[in-house]
Amino acid sequence: MFEISKELISTDVLVIGGGASGLIAALEAKNGGLDVAIISKSRVGRSGNTIVSGSAMAVLIPEHDSGDTYELFYEDIIKSGKGINDSKLVDLFVKRSSKIIDKLTGYGVVFRKVDNRFLKKRPPGHSCPRSVPTDYRGFSYLTRGLSLTLPLLNRVKTSGIKIIEGTPVVKLLVTDNRICGAIAIDKKREKVLLFRTGIIILASGGGGRIFSRSNNTRDITGDSYSLAYDAGAVLRDMEFVQFYPTMMYSPIKMPISNPLFGDGAVLRNSHRERFMENYDKSGDMATRDIMARAIYTEIMNGRDCNGSVFVDCSTIPENTLKSKYAEFCEYLNRVGIDPLKDLIPVSPGTHFFMGGLVINQEGESTIQGLLACGECVGGIHGANRLSGNALSETVVFGIIAGRTAVKIAETQSVPSLPPVEIESFRKGSICLTELKCNLQETMWKYVSLIRNRESLEKARSRIEEILNLLNYAEIKNIHDLISFYELKNMITTSRLIVEGSILRTESRGAHYRSDYPDINNRNFKGNYFYQNIKGDLNIKFKPI
Repeated sequence: MFEISKELISTDVLVIGGGASGLIAALEAKNGGLDVAIISKSRVGRSGNTIVSGSAMAVLIPEHDSGDTYELFYEDIIKSGKGINDSKLVDLFVKRSSKIIDKLTGYGVVFRKVDNRFLKKRPPGHSCPRSVPTDYRGFSYLTRGLSLTLPLLNRVKTSGIKIIEGTPVVKLLVTDNRICGAIAIDKKREKVLLFRTGIIILASGGGGRIFSRSNNTRDITGDSYSLAYDAGAVLRDMEFVQFYPTMMYSPIKMPISNPLFGDGAVLRNSHRERFMENYDKSGDMATRDIMARAIYTEIMNGRDCNGSVFVDCSTIPENTLKSKYAEFCEYLNRVGIDPLKDLIPVSPGTHFFMGGLVINQEGESTIQGLLACGECVGGIHGANRLSGNALSETVVFGIIAGRTAVKIAETQSVPSLPPVEIESFRKGSICLTELKCNLQETMWKYVSLIRNRESLEKARSRIEEILNLLNYAEIKNIHDLISFYELKNMITTSRLIVEGSILRTESRGAHYRSDYPDINNRNFKGNYFYQNIKGDLNIKFKPI
């Protein structure tokens, strides 16, 4: 049996998460003169969903011939979110997006240019081209996001920010609704780290790996939502989970970029028929929620080939495909696919969480001293996120969170730490790995693209069983202890998704109920808010 020692660490700001949002927030807080530490369950700057993203961000660059305006970008986001976005956050996001290219360039990030102008693409749902990619040439196509995170990481390393890796945070410490610290487990040193701080910036991403089919990295397991919920913070919109429509799983697993459709790509079923216009008048330019369900429906109705439909890029002009998507073409060629003539097999996978922590325009949650940015935040995207808005959101609100931390530090003292307890090593008859797989399969089977009362009730019942079995799981070493807390977080987040999905008896955005297939603005044009009150889940609906 292992004996776990404890180490106390004090810092002005603790940033939880090593992706783009965490790196940006840490840099901004450090620029304000604060002592900052970044802690991550994986490698800082080299893990999380940022690195496997398309490394493009939708921004407002009002050039004279672009046709883009504040009003147009704002309306695209509200339309995609089906009218239940937090309008104040959307307004702030659109206005600040125009400034992030310069900010990132100052941190060493390089963006792709053609004829000395930013290369801009138009993914589905956007009224004009506004998605600007980094220059990821020289990086693997599957980890293009390193072109964003590594320059930020280099700046973090030279700034004196403390980096703690391989160390998941398992609990936020709160006294009288004020942050006072956090508990983490250092896997390598087999030690519990106890942080004393009055400011925590939560930037640990979403929860795609709660589902068995996902394009998320392995460390994205809903930790941010569970940590915040257990601490008593208010969350919102947890029923809205986005499924990436065009994931290729064979001969290699990779996302097939949505902007391809803006340049002429089309979807075809196993009969080689175009089908998107059967589901939406926008056809192959429909938003992700509609496209993902259309593909899923084609597959479920037998118009698939080995569980996939196809992306046809032969409809894109050859010069466009070879110039704007050169790295994409080269990568597919290496695995035996020529996108100029071969059909690319695709099917949906879990991608992004629209829900998350409630924040104000300063990035503050409902707990004093707890700030949040990136995918762990809810409200900006409403019921469905537009392609390209995720990375720009992480930067916009990462900057805001870091700067707010500086303001808070000027006036806030750190409360005393409460008594600290963590789970003990113990014998047991249940395997944590099997429980985790069971939960992931349950969520994909019953709570993914198409839901109904029966499927959601089955998921609720099974999640309760898994939670009970967790009490009998064996925890024999530090690795099991970390797995225990990760699974606990996954269960908590899964429960929030299911309970909200049961209550929302309509279909809106990424949330689709086959037993209530229509949008219901009379009863459900608004948001569900989730909070842990003395151990009980409290859910309230607020109309817009």
